[in-house]
Amino acid sequence: MQPQIVYKASDIQKLPDGTYEYVASDETVDRYGDVIRVSGWELKNYKANPVILFAHQKDNPVGLATKVWTESQKLMVRIKMAEEGTSPFIDTLRKLMDQKIVRAVSVGFLPTKQPNYIRDEKNDMITGVEYVGQELLENSLVTVPANPMALQTAKAMGISEQHLQRVFSPLRAPSAMAHLARQRAVLEMTRLGASSNK
Repeated sequence: MQPQIVYKASDIQKLPDGTYEYVASDETVDRYGDVIRVSGWELKNYKANPVILFAHQKDNPVGLATKVWTESQKLMVRIKMAEEGTSPFIDTLRKLMDQKIVRAVSVGFLPTKQPNYIRDEKNDMITGVEYVGQELLENSLVTVPANPMALQTAKAMGISEQHLQRVFSPLRAPSAMAHLARQRAVLEMTRLGASSNK
């Protein structure tokens, strides 16, 4: 059975030197009931090619991760956007980031060890997944959560309709909820000894 890529989002902050830094992951239980153990991160392959993407699109690099590290139960990433003038889209994206309209990032990772199940014993239910080994595959800037107010503000900045569609289209990025739901279904089927139909 092929492991599924999992996506998790968090907020980004701009530093005085113009780079951006964020907590890519920590050990708090997320909104899906999952936890990712920092000790399980495998970073070697990602560090060899630390490209930052937009919306998990492999053909849309927008910057580089200049530093990826773990500290205090957190996976941290610092990124540098491509230079101004590289493309109109990247220039637009940087403006949206500086306005805090685009302010979320998402890590994509592949579980490398069998995750543990977080169970509600009283109701005999799996309520989440504890990831104990995972390879970082990519980091993406994403518009989740993008709200109507953010879109309205972006329009007021005079950004072209083409770029607005590219940034805010809900079809551009994979649905983290769908990926996590499928991951849970696969894990539950594995637990029950059933085989997965693809």
